[in-house]
Amino acid sequence: MSIMQDYEDAKEMIGLDKYNAIEKYLDIVCPQEKCDEYFKELNKNLNLPIEKQLLLQRQLATKMNIILLSDVLYKKEEWDKFDKWYNEDYLHRKVEILNIWESTYDDMRCNANLYQNNKLIANIIININECDVMSVVGTNSNIDYNKVFKSIIYSKFKEYSELPKISKCSKLLQKVYDEVCNSDNEMCYVTNDDWKELFSNQFDRKDIEKLKEEVKKLKIDNVITFNDGEYKILGWGNLALCFNDNRDFNKSKNKDKER
Repeated sequence: MSIMQDYEDAKEMIGLDKYNAIEKYLDIVCPQEKCDEYFKELNKNLNLPIEKQLLLQRQLATKMNIILLSDVLYKKEEWDKFDKWYNEDYLHRKVEILNIWESTYDDMRCNANLYQNNKLIANIIININECDVMSVVGTNSNIDYNKVFKSIIYSKFKEYSELPKISKCSKLLQKVYDEVCNSDNEMCYVTNDDWKELFSNQFDRKDIEKLKEEVKKLKIDNVITFNDGEYKILGWGNLALCFNDNRDFNKSKNKDKER
């Protein structure tokens, strides 16, 4: 396969807009005049054996701090630097990790704030598994979970920022959501006795019917169930992943589970 075909495949994989942004990034970190000087020096040694040319190329690139398109595309360290620039400086996005914890579902979770153009737009919880971690750090045993979560959130920033706003939901759904987010077992259990004792002074049958309609509309029937065994309402742990909690951006969830 040709180098040009490799670049075309990379362009298709990462998307045209992001691919084109690499050129703007390279203009900043390695201006064309520096590249011209680098290649001029290399051309002076074309008569050397290929092994010595390659050695000289590596030495000169290090000495002059040369970053090329191929470096960004195929060297993880350079790609990570570009990706950070692309999100934070080019798209003016920012991810603030509030805390990280190991959940009762054998995954890692984080609570994060998302910013666009210096404006706080979302507070979310996401989860990752071992495969997600490997996709970011490879086989590196020294895992920086803060970096891992930031990388994954940036890769799906638009998707996460467009999660339904919990403030637009009913008070009963908000309560179930809060119970899931803040309980030690990351579940919300509501028996008939719980309903009478803790809910009936705020909610009635109409609220339950409204909640059922919301669950259907939002397609979250896999994380909120009704009349499940002894439970009138059951909120499952992944309900925490379904919303942008825009009610109080400064409130960090699961503070006691910080890692």
